[in-house]
Amino acid sequence: MIKSEEIIIKVSSDIAQVYNQATKEEQEQMQFKIAALMRSQIAYSQSTNLARFRQTMDSASQEAQSQGLTPEILGSILSSSSRRPSRPGTG
Repeated sequence: MIKSEEIIIKVSSDIAQVYNQATKEEQEQMQFKIAALMRSQIAYSQSTNLARFRQTMDSASQEAQSQGLTPEILGSILSSSSRRPSRPGTG
């Protein structure tokens, strides 16, 4: 079972009145629907952020390639930087 936690949200007076006059079962149904809506919004935001990140990475990759960076050059840069001793105070 998923742990539930109470939050407070502001709604218009008429919505609050309908909710407060609803039966316990109706209130639980409304809570379930609101939670589902919020989950959907969170999932959409996460997928949008991931898509934006991928697009940024693709753009950076394309720009690097257009400037002459090849997988071999990148590998050489990364391997030479991993062999350098760390500077004092950086780890």
